[in-house]
Amino acid sequence: MQVAVGDYDRTRPLIDGSVVFPGFDANVITGDLEEIFARAFHEATFDVTELSFSNYLIATSRDECPYVALPIFPSRSFRHSAIYVRSDRSIQCPGDLRRKRIGCREYSNTASLVVRGFLLDEYGLEPEASEWVVGDVDHVERESIDDRNWPKDRVKIKGVVGRTLTSLLLDGEIDALIAYKPPIEFIQDKKIARLFPDWRVAEKDYFQRTKRFPIMHLMAVRKDVLASHQGVVASLMDGFKKAKDIAQSRLSTHQAHPVMLPWLTAEHEETQALMGTDFWPYGFDENREILKTQIRWSYQQGLIPRQYEVSELFHPLCR
Repeated sequence: MQVAVGDYDRTRPLIDGSVVFPGFDANVITGDLEEIFARAFHEATFDVTELSFSNYLIATSRDECPYVALPIFPSRSFRHSAIYVRSDRSIQCPGDLRRKRIGCREYSNTASLVVRGFLLDEYGLEPEASEWVVGDVDHVERESIDDRNWPKDRVKIKGVVGRTLTSLLLDGEIDALIAYKPPIEFIQDKKIARLFPDWRVAEKDYFQRTKRFPIMHLMAVRKDVLASHQGVVASLMDGFKKAKDIAQSRLSTHQAHPVMLPWLTAEHEETQALMGTDFWPYGFDENREILKTQIRWSYQQGLIPRQYEVSELFHPLCR
């Protein structure tokens, strides 16, 4: 069984073989996540794979996804920190993005879904109130932009090739940018600033009020594997949970920190005080509300045709 997943602390025990999937021999591979997603969606290359949550919703709604999801979420992230703006455009608050041009790598990816979702819920900023530009962020990677997942009849969106979104932001051709990580010119060029300068405070406040910790990616099993291998769902749930528990326990190691953060212990304790002991939960019931929220966002943004029940999108053994 081939399992494709990102190289995280919560998957490292599976990658190095210290945790195994009971009853199954697994070859756990890792690599560039964009490539993993593309191969999974277009070629169904892997038996088990990490997938973009948003794009899984879209493919499943069209009955075009070769995979069925499990409530295993290897990637989660608050995204207040992911919004960058021109500092000379008088953009001081989310409402100032109205009638502005916003860049993103992919209109349908989960980071963009989540940003648009909380901007609407918290600040009343509808996606239709802005223009959207889709392209590569720091380096030109694509010769064409796939517009298949765009809600073209609702939102003004255009694709750009041959130039980066960072260069468009610096040249003033877009006003804001949604990016997973700071654009390469963020530190050097004072024309680029975060929309939420105190983004950590904003994200903690958001969680404290809403209890939402957005899900970026999920794990999924190819449908033919499910049909021919009884017990694979339970085995995967067991293995991923054990790996996550190991990673979480290492965060409380005081003698020698497992990562190079000098105040790791304080960070861990502060996170637990705010979010609980199991602040990165797997499982269906534990994540029902955030799943419902992100499905609602997808529907509101015209990415899926109806507001699905959470149970429709996951394997029956996990419900």
